[in-house]
Amino acid sequence: MRDVASLIGGQTLLQIAGGLLSVWLPLQMQALQFTGSQIGLVASAYGLGFLAGAWFAPIMLRAIGAIRSYAAAASIACVTTLLLYASDSAWAWAISRLLAGAAIAVMFAAAEGWMASAIPNARRGDVTGFYMLCTKLGLVSGPFIIGFTHPEPNAPGPIMAAAAFLALSLVPISIADTSPPPPATVLRMLPSRLFKLAPAAFVAAVGSGLVNGAVLSLAPLYASERGGPQAAATFQAAAWIGSLLIQWHAGKLSDRIDRRIVLATLIGVPGIAAFVLATLGAELSLTFNTILFGIWGAGALSYYGIAVAHLGDRTPRAELAAASSGLLFVWAAGTIIGPAIGGLLVDVTGSALSIFWQAGVVSAIMVPWVLWRTARRPGVPREEKVGFGPVQTNSVLGQILAMGRKSADGEEPHTKP
Repeated sequence: MRDVASLIGGQTLLQIAGGLLSVWLPLQMQALQFTGSQIGLVASAYGLGFLAGAWFAPIMLRAIGAIRSYAAAASIACVTTLLLYASDSAWAWAISRLLAGAAIAVMFAAAEGWMASAIPNARRGDVTGFYMLCTKLGLVSGPFIIGFTHPEPNAPGPIMAAAAFLALSLVPISIADTSPPPPATVLRMLPSRLFKLAPAAFVAAVGSGLVNGAVLSLAPLYASERGGPQAAATFQAAAWIGSLLIQWHAGKLSDRIDRRIVLATLIGVPGIAAFVLATLGAELSLTFNTILFGIWGAGALSYYGIAVAHLGDRTPRAELAAASSGLLFVWAAGTIIGPAIGGLLVDVTGSALSIFWQAGVVSAIMVPWVLWRTARRPGVPREEKVGFGPVQTNSVLGQILAMGRKSADGEEPHTKP
């Protein structure tokens, strides 16, 4: 368990950097007078890099091991983050974020693959929940560091702090007590097979990428226009706090009733919040906007975990690892497309509030689909469910943690090297 504590510490530091950058990046791009389309391009480039990194991570882990892979990736993430301060070109930023996305995907894969093997079966649920709590607290706290590092445009403090936390995340990983286990081969399931197994989970994963990728990368622009950098930090944090408060309770409810009912609710409620923000946000106070965004985050940042659990319910034991990996790639594809669409909407409308139209419309399409699937196909009996485990969409191999209860003879559902 000391290894697990080290890994959780490293991932929490990594998420602090991620939370800081989620607010600082769009604000800095706005200060550099990037258009909405250019900001969307940079966010999409990160999604593309993350997708590529997640694809090649198992190969890298088998070739040089977890610690060396993490160290190399952390170095690349630090350097590409610092290079952002050296350029005011949108294309240079896009390339830097593409490389950073690939590096961070490898960092997640190295740490979480190690963690999946290190957590004892008897403590898997508790430790996974604690891990998700720590990393989400890192995401929530990261944006507020901007206020302590000179939040005015073009100040070097925030980018230096983000790079520092990326580098510091290597320290707990490198001082873990034991060597990491040999990495398992990660099989990847074709999208057509995923859709056949659990259509509702597939659509939810795509929608999560389309919506969350756009909103999280562009919402700070709107909040900053209303109240400055600290308002943007509070606005972004509200979404993660909402998710932190709701996800576990929603997951436990989905263990007792049809998960698709919970899934439709978690998609529909933020859809309503998004439409309210899109139509009335400019007339409402910033405080009320922030509350609405917290409601949006409570559902929108939580339903992917329900989708993973629903897929686990429908997936044969031998295919669990491949299914969880495949669903992540479906989500990542959405994160490539979503910010690009959101950036175009901002350019066309002239307002960052337009991203909530995108969020609302996508949600309005998904809810009837999920309910239709609920009516078409009976739910899985409670005793056959895998059991919910909290999942973050930026996990690469760690999704197996949330599906680890459905295994044969007490063995974990991963394939052998």
